[in-house]
Amino acid sequence: MRFATLLLVGLALLGLLSWGLTRMQGVMLFHPTPLSGVDPAALGLTCETVSITVHDGTTLGAWWCPAADEGRPALLFLHGNAGNREGRLHNVRGLQEAGVSVLIVDYRGYGDSSGMPSESGLIRDALASYDWLAGRVAPRPVAIFGRSLGGVLAALVAHERAPAGLILESTFTSLRAITRHVLPVPMLHLLVRSRLDALGAVRELTQPLLVVHGTDDELVPLAMGRALHAASPALQKQVRE
Repeated sequence: MRFATLLLVGLALLGLLSWGLTRMQGVMLFHPTPLSGVDPAALGLTCETVSITVHDGTTLGAWWCPAADEGRPALLFLHGNAGNREGRLHNVRGLQEAGVSVLIVDYRGYGDSSGMPSESGLIRDALASYDWLAGRVAPRPVAIFGRSLGGVLAALVAHERAPAGLILESTFTSLRAITRHVLPVPMLHLLVRSRLDALGAVRELTQPLLVVHGTDDELVPLAMGRALHAASPALQKQVRE
């Protein structure tokens, strides 16, 4: 009887810990900021402000920055977990100057997008952004670039769609794995419930893959970038460190 009581109490505490960790995931993972009013034109960019509507009614703010060369694939740019799209304009400028047309979007709760960030919501946002871009530039192909959290989203979108290629920069293999790295508490990562699994998605992707990862990355270890590259069955794949 005493053992059964202790077991029930233990299970209850485990459930409470799992619930609390799930709630903490959002707090730790999403760090959005509103737009400050930066004008892409002031940086020499030619961009159109667009609004993308997700099927759940959320509206996403984005910039569509076409390049003069329409023969190249268009690129969906999925940024990391902090800030907003303004902080990536220098990247967009370099891409546009190189002849690449770019759609850069803010997830729900970021920039001027409506809603509040959530894991399932960001996945829907990334899919809706890809569909918008594919429709805008058809029949041109679309490639996806993702950085950090955006890389995980990019891998998940590539798994559901058929992009021309995938670029992953400083991308963690899964939320469970990065939790284990950042919070090395024994067994804690096993309580993480998440669909953010880039490694699982990459294992089933045959599109050309480029993995870019810094050797001195203190947040996302280089081993994760190497693991993503190694897991890909793509015939065309490359890792740059």
